[in-house]
Amino acid sequence: MSEIVTEIERKDTGIRLLFTLLFVFILHAVEIVLAVTVLFSLAVALITKRPPGERVRQFANRTLSYLYRIVRYLTYNDHQAPFPFADFPPEVEPPTPFRTEITEDPSTVHGRTTP
Repeated sequence: MSEIVTEIERKDTGIRLLFTLLFVFILHAVEIVLAVTVLFSLAVALITKRPPGERVRQFANRTLSYLYRIVRYLTYNDHQAPFPFADFPPEVEPPTPFRTEITEDPSTVHGRTTP
């Protein structure tokens, strides 16, 4: 496989350096938001014994998609600077629906009979 080598002007590299510094800061801020979301989801699951709502899961998934776009930009795998210089990215893949096991017989838990 041949690789096309192009030169990058110093002005473009300087602009990219400024964007990189900005997006490294944004990356860490978004990581904190994601950590708070994870802790919130765990707290909800512990308190309600149910998975977090669909809106929380979609928010976390879109946040992950945004982190993915930032990292692609920082590693020169994407030329377009991410949000706020472009549209907020769509989900890379939709969240997997949460599956709960419902048993008809209360003495059966996860396919096993309880005493």
